[in-house]
Amino acid sequence: MGIPGSLTAAEGFSAQEDTAFAAAEAVEQLLPVVGPNPDLAVVFFSPHHKENAGALLRELQGRLGPDALVGCSSSGCIGGGGEHQVGPALSIWAARVPGARVQSFQLSLSESGEGGFVRGWPDVGPEASAVLLADPFSFPVDPFLASLRNGDHYPTLLGGLASGANRDGGNILMEGEDLVETGAVGFVMDGAARLQPLVSQGCYPIGETWTVTRSKKNVVLELDGEPAFSVLHDTLGCLAEEERRAFSQAPHVGLHEAGVQNEGGAGSFRVRGIMGMDGDQGSMAVADFVREGMVLQFHARDGAAASQDLDQMLNLAASFHPDPAGALLFSCAGRGIPLFGRADHDISMVHRHFPDLPVSGMFAAGEIGPCGGRPFIHGFAACAGLLVPQEEEPPAP
Repeated sequence: MGIPGSLTAAEGFSAQEDTAFAAAEAVEQLLPVVGPNPDLAVVFFSPHHKENAGALLRELQGRLGPDALVGCSSSGCIGGGGEHQVGPALSIWAARVPGARVQSFQLSLSESGEGGFVRGWPDVGPEASAVLLADPFSFPVDPFLASLRNGDHYPTLLGGLASGANRDGGNILMEGEDLVETGAVGFVMDGAARLQPLVSQGCYPIGETWTVTRSKKNVVLELDGEPAFSVLHDTLGCLAEEERRAFSQAPHVGLHEAGVQNEGGAGSFRVRGIMGMDGDQGSMAVADFVREGMVLQFHARDGAAASQDLDQMLNLAASFHPDPAGALLFSCAGRGIPLFGRADHDISMVHRHFPDLPVSGMFAAGEIGPCGGRPFIHGFAACAGLLVPQEEEPPAP
C-alpha cells in the first residue's frame, strides 16, 4: 500500500468479457496500492460492458468505495500497460490525494426560450484541475468550452468525448452512484494536488504564418490581403515533395489569437482540419470559426510527426515533473493502430519517460485539453494529466 498521507495512484485493468470477473480482477490490482475508499476513481469500459454497467458500478462502489467516482464507455481503453482498441476492456484509475478536495459532478443541458444553459458546473477557478467526460450526442462541448473561455474563470481542464457508441443514447456515463446516457460527468480537484496538462496535437507547421484579414464564420477568405486559396497554392509550391504529400493526405491549419506567443512547433496553435477549397472564390473552409486578426499557419500530420511531438512533450514534462504519482491519458480513436500501424504507441511513449507510472485512459471521440492556457476540444490528439503536488510550480508559458 502507498505511504500513509502521501499522494498515491494506481491502475487496474481487465480484458475479461464477464463484467463481474473484470471488475473483481481490476479492483484486486488497485487495493494493495490505494486501499479501500480512495479519494477518486475514474473508470473506462468498452461497449462489451455497457449492458452490465449497473452491476459494474455497484461492484466498484461495494468493493472499492471511492469518495468520488466518474467514468464512461469508450471504443477502446488504455490500461495494464497497453492500448486495447479491440475486444473487451475495463480500466480503472484510483488515487489518494491528501490535502486536496475532490468533487464529482454531472452536467446537463437545460433548454430555455433563448437557447440553453448548462446545469451542474462547479464554481472553481484556475487554482483547480478538472476532468470532463461528455456524451458527444447530447452535450454541447464546443459551445460550453467557448463559454468558459469567455468567462475567464475556469480550471485546468482535461478529458474526452465518450466513444462507446455512434448514436444518441448509446453511451453510458457514471457519476457517484448514478448511470446516465446524456450530458457530461467529471471531477474537480482543488488543494494539495493537481493535474499538470500535456497536449500533443501531432502536427508540424509548414510555410509562414499569416494574419486572417477577411473571414466569414468558418471560411477564410483572405490572408494578409491575399486570397486564401492563392496563399495555400503558393505555400505548397515551395514545399519539398515529402512535405507536400504529407499535407495533401491530412491538410490542416493552426490557429491562435493575435498577440498570443507561439511556443514553437504546434505550440499555442489549435489545429483544425481543412474542410474544402473554392478556387473561384479563393476561399478555404476549416473546422472551426475563424475571426479576422487571428494568426494562421498550415500544418501537416503523419505518424512520424505525431510520435516526435508526443516524445518532445513528454520529455519537457519529465524535466519539470520527474516523479508524478500517476496519469490519465485521452487519445483520439484515430490514433493507435490507424495512425501508427501498431498498438500501444502512446502508452509506451509515456512509460519510456515515466517508467512504471500508473496510467489509465481511453480512446476518445474528441480530446479536451488546454491550448495557450485555454480549454479546447482537439482531434487526433493525445491529452494527458500528470498527478503532481500543488506546490510544484507549473512551467512558465
